[in-house]
Amino acid sequence: MTQNLIENLANVEFSKNEGIQAILTLIDLIQDPAIIYNQPENQILTANNPLFLLTNLGENDFLGQPIDTLLPDISDTDPISGHDQKAFLKHKKQPLIPVRVKIFPLTHKQNLLLLTFQPEGITTSQSSIHEQVKFIENLKILLKNENKNNLHETLSHIVKESARILEIEFVSIYKASGGKPQLVQYQSNDERLAFEYPKVLSGEDLVNASDAVEWRSEFPPKTHLQKTAANAGYKFLVTVPLGNDEAKFGLLIAGSKQLNPTQVSLPLVELLAGYITEIMEDQISLQNLKNLSSKIRQVVKIQNEIIENLDEGVIILAPDLTIAETNPAIETILGYANVEALRQPIDSILIGSESLGSALSSAKQGIPTLTGGDLTLHHRNGTSFPAQIMMSPVMQNGHVLSIIILIKDISQQEQNQAARKQLEQRAILGEVMAIFAHEVRNPINAIMLSLQVIEDNLSEGDENLKWIDNMRDECNKLLYLMESVLSFAKPLEYKMSGVDLDFMLRHILDRWHPRLLRLNISSYYESQVVNPIVEGDLRALEQVFTNIISNSVNSMSEEGGTLGIRITEPELEEDRKFYQVILTDSGHGIPDEIKAHLFKPFVTGSDHGTGLGLAITQRIINAHKGKIEVDSYTGGTIFRIFLVKKKGMLD
Repeated sequence: MTQNLIENLANVEFSKNEGIQAILTLIDLIQDPAIIYNQPENQILTANNPLFLLTNLGENDFLGQPIDTLLPDISDTDPISGHDQKAFLKHKKQPLIPVRVKIFPLTHKQNLLLLTFQPEGITTSQSSIHEQVKFIENLKILLKNENKNNLHETLSHIVKESARILEIEFVSIYKASGGKPQLVQYQSNDERLAFEYPKVLSGEDLVNASDAVEWRSEFPPKTHLQKTAANAGYKFLVTVPLGNDEAKFGLLIAGSKQLNPTQVSLPLVELLAGYITEIMEDQISLQNLKNLSSKIRQVVKIQNEIIENLDEGVIILAPDLTIAETNPAIETILGYANVEALRQPIDSILIGSESLGSALSSAKQGIPTLTGGDLTLHHRNGTSFPAQIMMSPVMQNGHVLSIIILIKDISQQEQNQAARKQLEQRAILGEVMAIFAHEVRNPINAIMLSLQVIEDNLSEGDENLKWIDNMRDECNKLLYLMESVLSFAKPLEYKMSGVDLDFMLRHILDRWHPRLLRLNISSYYESQVVNPIVEGDLRALEQVFTNIISNSVNSMSEEGGTLGIRITEPELEEDRKFYQVILTDSGHGIPDEIKAHLFKPFVTGSDHGTGLGLAITQRIINAHKGKIEVDSYTGGTIFRIFLVKKKGMLD
């Protein structure tokens, strides 16, 4: 300060408040972080904005308090001897900041001092701006090359790019392994340096790695990793856990033997750890969803197979009472194919007496109903028939999600009202329903929630969105269908009586006629036996021939063909107690690898089947003390069913 300036300012009058305000204004003009310190009272009086920005501290954290509150290790505040000394500046959340302290007296008595701080390793030069731009570009490369389909490749890329961004020699990821409380070294940018660190971290290391920590060589090492870094000659090591507050599943470590840490080393590693955590969580969630999706698809296949093999017609209604799904039996009972009935109002397909309307009204209110007795339904061709209908609403949060309608044609069973369903079919249905309820009903809500979370975290156009859409569709379908067969799971006993094979098979062919015509399949039927009566359960035997005809029709659905049915006496003397029914088709045949296991559950040669149809067929025939044989070749299949003649019909 020159003598002329002192003389010029001597004529300027300042009040006490104006003087204080002038000092505060001037200190804020200083670009470096700075404070005004009362040395005799050991009290920090004020600070400028750059200091608050650098330390993230508030006024209550250090103003009016001793100097070591802000500079824990400062030893000399004399303007001469303490000027330009090195010290560490406190930060609210991060480690101490290394700074160079400059001290200037504000009064002749040197009781008020101005302290400015220049953080080491941080500059505001043009090169610093260039480094920031370079960092951003490197970060963009890191994000751009993410490969969400391969976690190993993704993490390998991340650790290599992270080392380049941080400009350090070593970055490594430890990942949880199996059910043991340990972390295993999973990916490193430098395999040579990775050998210096342990391959497996123990449970004690996991406890010590619960928080982000920056160790420097001037401090004594505490953890196993820090001791390893010290022995290997590292200048610093940063460890940041991977995961969330509820669960940690990994650890990110980063260190250098050549460079000292900067003020941003720990925050940058924490940023990268957060990014890696999101990648790993997304991969884990997607893999879990894929596994669940596979289970759901299998359960849906099994459920559809069961519904399609039911003798009763099943109609599933959407909340607006339009048809969402029907099974094949509806086509034979009402005359409408599935494609014709879909999305049609139920009252345009299901036409009957007045009691039908009241049953629908009750179902809309969430009340299940069972209607029978005087209920009459009308077939598409105009004929009417007595039927029994059960309507079961599917509820969710007090609202009707769907209505399941079960239709039973009782025109052939008016004298046998107490007949129950086939025992084997109900036993299998009970087993499958137990699996279905366990595998789907409990996790269905978790699946939908996980889908929403994953979808929110994926960018628009991400290829994994198709997975989410597919799984959501399947979940919604389950919500419509999962209750449709739960009420049918109880096994039933067979009611044995005389069954006219000729009448039954003609009736079955009449029901199949619309579909055969549509698929360009011609049919041939012949009974070489007069009045072929067998001992059996009518509905069970209808199921047997329906299953076999269904398989034959499926094998000829693409190119058409011929379906033949013939009732004969067996050729062998030992089979004289049976009537023989021969069913032939001109389909593609049964592969040899399937033929040996054809009647085992879940064995199928169809892309859309689950292999339950023929397993059910064999069980029914075995329960009737009959037998079934099959011959198949390229261009056709022959089934031979042997059923016991009713007593009195033997020669």
